[in-house]
Amino acid sequence: MSFREKSAWITLVTVLVCFGAYYGAVLSGAVSRGFATVHLLAICVAALVGLQIVLHAVAARLSPREAQAPRDEREALIQARSHTVGYYVLMVMVLLLALPVHFGHPPGDLLNFALLDVVVATLAVSGAQIVMFRRGL
Repeated sequence: MSFREKSAWITLVTVLVCFGAYYGAVLSGAVSRGFATVHLLAICVAALVGLQIVLHAVAARLSPREAQAPRDEREALIQARSHTVGYYVLMVMVLLLALPVHFGHPPGDLLNFALLDVVVATLAVSGAQIVMFRRGL
């Protein structure tokens, strides 16, 4: 497994874990609305950043030559295609933000839906990269 594929896996898993915990707490009602939600979001983002830094450092230490090597043509193509997939996912999700507005959700919920759009787009980019690396694109 190449360093870039490990990086995609790290992103996929850490985003799922951190934002899965956040949205699980929000949807279950474990966190009341308002500042408690903002604090939980800050904790989840800090955990995401910390996990990403540590796991990428470990991956770079395990394969230092790959981590320092410039992207080859295949990796650049995979990055471009995966970001295109993520862009389209994000655009569709942003257009779907009209649904919660239509059903009268409060502004705090709309912010959570917008953040969910970004999270889903990030997962789409990482997932597309993993699939393309596995297929040997």
